[in-house]
Amino acid sequence: MLASVGSSSSESHLGHGGFGVDYKGQLDHGTKIAVKRTKSGVICNKAVHEFESEISVLTKVRHRHLVLLIGYSTQGLKRILVYEYLPQGDLSRHLFHWKNFKLEPLSWKRRLSIALDVARGTKYLHSLAHQSFIHRDLKSSNILLSDDFRPKV
Repeated sequence: MLASVGSSSSESHLGHGGFGVDYKGQLDHGTKIAVKRTKSGVICNKAVHEFESEISVLTKVRHRHLVLLIGYSTQGLKRILVYEYLPQGDLSRHLFHWKNFKLEPLSWKRRLSIALDVARGTKYLHSLAHQSFIHRDLKSSNILLSDDFRPKV
């Protein structure tokens, strides 16, 4: 399925979280993706639960303000989640670290637009989907931005 996912290149490294390391990759037909891989070694029960929970939720919901899960792998000890790639990165970069990344600060109009779109995505997740889901970790570093700064939770 994957044409390339850099595991050592600093260009392809997007970040890391509690689950593992995030990389930028590309599908065979050229679509850019974000790949979450578990950390090396044995995966703990909590990480397995989080992984399975994320798959369970994201395979059941579709909304323009929720990140799209493209695929996943459960083979071996490594667990992999494949998402659509959102090129502006996470919201926290633009709110708190914009100088470090040499970015322009977000205007108040754009901030309000982002906040409203995040609220729409969260409302869908919490009450409008066929089955309600609670995010439990909604924060700026878990909100990703598209080219035109449209947020996805």
